[in-house]
Amino acid sequence: MSKYNNSSFWYDDYGTDDIIVNQLSDKERKSLDLYKLASSKRAISNFVNIVTNESVPVKFKERGESYTDGKSVVIGSKITEPKDFDVAVGLALHEGSHIKLSDFKLLLDLSSHIPTHITEGAIKKGIYTTQETIKNLWNYVEDRRIDNFVFKSAPGYRDYYRKMYDKYFNDKLIDKALLSDEYREESLDSYMFRIINLHNKNTKLSSLKGLRKIYKLVGLNTISRLTNSKDSLEVAIEMFKVILSNMNQPTTDDTKQKDDKGNDSSNQQGSDGEMSDEDFNELLESIGESPMSGDSDDTPTGGNSMNVDNLPDNMESKPSEDKSPSTNSVQLSDRQKDLLKKKIEKQKKFMNGDIQKTTITKTDSKNLNAIEESGSELKEVGKDVNTGYYGNQTVQCIVVKKLTKGLFESDLFPMTYRNYWGEDTPMRMDYIEEVQKGIKLGTMLGKKLQVRGEDRTTIFNRQKVGRIDKRMISSLGFGNENVFQFSEIDSYKKANLHISIDASSSMGGDKWRNTMVNVVAMCKAVDMIPNLQVQVTFRCTQNEKPYIVMAYDSKTEKFSKVKQMFGGLRPNGTTPEGLCFEAIMKSFIPVNNDMDSYFLNLSDGQPYFGGRSFYYSGHSAEAHTGKMVKMIESMGIKTLSYFVSDYGVTSSEQRSFKTMYGKGAKFIEVTNLNQITKTMNQLFLAK
Repeated sequence: MSKYNNSSFWYDDYGTDDIIVNQLSDKERKSLDLYKLASSKRAISNFVNIVTNESVPVKFKERGESYTDGKSVVIGSKITEPKDFDVAVGLALHEGSHIKLSDFKLLLDLSSHIPTHITEGAIKKGIYTTQETIKNLWNYVEDRRIDNFVFKSAPGYRDYYRKMYDKYFNDKLIDKALLSDEYREESLDSYMFRIINLHNKNTKLSSLKGLRKIYKLVGLNTISRLTNSKDSLEVAIEMFKVILSNMNQPTTDDTKQKDDKGNDSSNQQGSDGEMSDEDFNELLESIGESPMSGDSDDTPTGGNSMNVDNLPDNMESKPSEDKSPSTNSVQLSDRQKDLLKKKIEKQKKFMNGDIQKTTITKTDSKNLNAIEESGSELKEVGKDVNTGYYGNQTVQCIVVKKLTKGLFESDLFPMTYRNYWGEDTPMRMDYIEEVQKGIKLGTMLGKKLQVRGEDRTTIFNRQKVGRIDKRMISSLGFGNENVFQFSEIDSYKKANLHISIDASSSMGGDKWRNTMVNVVAMCKAVDMIPNLQVQVTFRCTQNEKPYIVMAYDSKTEKFSKVKQMFGGLRPNGTTPEGLCFEAIMKSFIPVNNDMDSYFLNLSDGQPYFGGRSFYYSGHSAEAHTGKMVKMIESMGIKTLSYFVSDYGVTSSEQRSFKTMYGKGAKFIEVTNLNQITKTMNQLFLAK
């Protein structure tokens, strides 16, 4: 990411350099973009909620959707590039602040707030758009009021606003046009162009009659005096009255423009009529900038000014032979005049909230919702892995915090597929039988484990201290002093079990079927015991990324989810092992005074992940996985790891597995997976 972007210090470009991106398929690229879009939207939502101190919804614009509802902030989908992100943040903050501070109902009943004599006076001068014009003037004043709020209440976000203004207002051609003879006749178009750009350093307050008075009415340096939208509307009406009073009036030496104090305003500016230093300093202070220092000259400097002599060659004005020389040194070519109209229209649309935003398809919107609901995000992992030829690199791991129905049924989820081709066809549920077997096995296991949820009370009587044993009171007359008793309650601590399952393709067949039986059994058993809880994660790969999903968490979800979804889960991809453990390290529940914690791993081979820019295999991958397991154990978590095999285990596999999982490494045949439930039974009942 470019260092010139405001978000460069935190915004992650996900390591998708051009070489890697160009090697991805269209599906892989779109999937990656969706995760980037979801992350960007999440960041923008946080910004908006922080600035507004309200929960303002932020959403993408779908095709054909109207989004000017005054209730939610809508962003375009073209924000995956850093250069677009800062502008999108500025726009979102601008819209969010409008939702917080602007009274949109006022605009719906705007006509009732405009005095009849103003409308009638405008008609006499041939103006039939009084309401629309006042609305546009209100937009300008309200924008300044709203932006001032953000500048003062959240100064850390000012640079995002500046990026937004750079895109919509700080334009070289606009700067040049303000210094030219364009838009100097007293017409609505001229006034709107000059008013929209009042905050530009190149503004000439003498270019139109009444413009200085309008500038003072707006009062950029005291804009905070306007506390609500009605205040802004009153200013807008006064601005319109000034426009009306100065339109269609002859311009002669005897009718020089006067300001609101009756002074000759044309003498209150620089020699060429640019905004005075005093006025521009007021403007800078109003937006949180430092005032200019030093003497001014005839060349506009500071703030938003641009040197018109530095325009590109194709933007230079060329004198026209059939026109008389202009009295002003700055002229626009015909092409520039046409382009200027488009830029002015762009500014007007900005004020009206009619900003062109790239839309997303309904399918992409559905997938984005699935990503957001599931809490999916990208985590950078593997920085300690020496990848050999590639050196020390990192890779982004897709972490799904919650397997939702939307994600389960989307084409973003790598562990399901449909019965037939087509988005609306049902998901294949190939392991329903295994789920049913697991429920039966788990029910039996749960009955054995129910003793864990019981308290055992032991009463010690004939004691010298404690509570009086009523049955022994009669013996007091015989000199018996041991008439007291006390009780000891023996109970099990709460326990948490995290089951992590290798869902790589090699786990298919009987290994996967037996694994599903045992995992469902443990989930069912835990569901029957009040002081036990379980989380189940699956790890595989998707589109050049390690992938780990929290498929079930008994703390927050019902067992019915296991019955509904686990029958459709299938293995896919390779074995990223330690990369996935690293990505969810903060999710493991450590041991404390009230909780025991266990980690159970099921896998069938050595770690392997072969990304285009990250190679994870061999000794370095084993060492990294071993390091992650030790980090888990450092939390007091007891680890067990079963190597599941259907053809025996070689000495090499045993060595590498022990390197990764240490003393907790176990080796079992696929037909003996019931050994896992027996082991967990003994573990849970041990005191």
